[in-house]
Amino acid sequence: MNETISLETNVSFSTALFDSFRESGYLCDVAVISKDGQRFPAHRLILASASQFFRVMFRGKFVESHEGDVTLSNVDGAVTKMLIECAYTGKTECPSAFLLSLYEAANYVQFDGLFQACSDRLKGHVYESTCVSMGIIADHYGDSDLLRIADRFAAVNISVLSEREDFLLLSADHLSRILSHDDLGTKSEDEVLTIFQKWIKHDEESRRAQVKALSQFVRFSLLDFEKSSAVLSDLDLISHYHSSDESCQRRVGRDGVLLVAGGLQPKACTSVRCNDDDDDDDVVSSEARVYDSNSDEWTEFPSLALGTYRHKIATSNDVIYALGGRTEIGRRYRTYSDIVQRYDAKQRQWVGDVQAMSCGRIDSEIVCCDNHIYGMSISRRSICEMLDSENKTWIPVSSPENAPVRHYCLPSLADKIFAIADGPDHQLGYAKYDPLENRWCNFKSCPTHPVSDYDSQVAMVDRLYINNGDINGSATIFDSHDERFSYVERFFPFSSCYGLASDPESKRMYAFSAGQIAVYDERANKWDLRDCDLKFHAFECAVMERKLMLDFV
Repeated sequence: MNETISLETNVSFSTALFDSFRESGYLCDVAVISKDGQRFPAHRLILASASQFFRVMFRGKFVESHEGDVTLSNVDGAVTKMLIECAYTGKTECPSAFLLSLYEAANYVQFDGLFQACSDRLKGHVYESTCVSMGIIADHYGDSDLLRIADRFAAVNISVLSEREDFLLLSADHLSRILSHDDLGTKSEDEVLTIFQKWIKHDEESRRAQVKALSQFVRFSLLDFEKSSAVLSDLDLISHYHSSDESCQRRVGRDGVLLVAGGLQPKACTSVRCNDDDDDDDVVSSEARVYDSNSDEWTEFPSLALGTYRHKIATSNDVIYALGGRTEIGRRYRTYSDIVQRYDAKQRQWVGDVQAMSCGRIDSEIVCCDNHIYGMSISRRSICEMLDSENKTWIPVSSPENAPVRHYCLPSLADKIFAIADGPDHQLGYAKYDPLENRWCNFKSCPTHPVSDYDSQVAMVDRLYINNGDINGSATIFDSHDERFSYVERFFPFSSCYGLASDPESKRMYAFSAGQIAVYDERANKWDLRDCDLKFHAFECAVMERKLMLDFV
């Protein structure tokens, strides 16, 4: 009787072995020729296993199925070499300058794995200067993920992009994808209409026929008719405005997102230790997160390079800075940091390439006004300066002659800086700085209800809200127009806040307490309470541009 016996042995096939065969020319049965004439010996079996393009070519009735050469007439030698290396080993070294060419070549020869790897890398190269071209390329190659990211980046940065020539050359389909985006970064729907008109006017003769089709992406009920009537008339869209649906949703692209960074954490939540002689139960944190109030979602963000608390998060010219604060917990030393950390969006990390402040400062001594950051230590020895964001240096500015000498905070209201403080007579009052004139007015006392916490405060466009820290959640409000204080007994939903921030663009205020975040809509005069699982407190938070978090959503 015949018996079947199963036998096993170790098979020595490996990618390294086959690659060595290729490099030595051993048993190579095909040569791949690039458009510049370079020849790369290879094995049909390996190429066919890696690529549908070669599989069909070698199996079909093409000339290449029996001849020894395959010509890639639109792929140059450097990229052809990378394709073959990847077919044999599953990896290749690609200089960033060749990434797009390799992406296109991988699509051409149907190296699906390599095409996806290139696409993933290209997603990290979507910037203001590249998002339009990336969107065109992704659409051409049917790369839906890259297309989604590129179109969203273009939508968020629409105000800047609309000034560029490549934007005016967009196809109608590409423009419609951008204009229909909820994250369109315009201050108002009137700006959307103006951008639409600009695109039409660039080639009015051929594009006039597109007005009706593209007008569906303008949310007419959100327009200010007085501002936009001339544009509506020019585009023959007056009737569309009068017949628009008033239930249209407002876009969210200009609504800022909240960056929460640094602060204090219970020791159990982090491995970072504080001073051994410290009897506090907290440690200094470098953790950072982003909160999107529109989706009520938290997203991880690169941690600070140096953990700190009582610092200031501020933005200038779309760049985020973490300034000053304290890096140690301790009652023995009250030293404040002069260090400035800058968030580099391209490197996706915090860097220390900005000149240190002239003295150490905490959050109440730093303010952003009219897109400029000021450090102002207003005490017996006033030291005031402004950050030159282009040169990353600090420039001295005027200091007040009659400076407040007790606790104070620096809000920016109506393009002026107010030093809200206790004066020499312990009366709450203010000194005012005008950036245009580089001049301070003398301190003025304003009799009002006593305030117990000057650091828990937040500024909107023209009002400062101070959390008094009592059980009633009372607030002291300073109005910059009449320069007066008022007292509201029940305003804040919490008696004390871990953090306060405002978004003047959307007229929203954010207040944090244990396990909760409250979002205040100034227009509706209403708080919206939501659950929040942040494990750290005494942190700094600030609203930042939505485009800076696109890589993390």
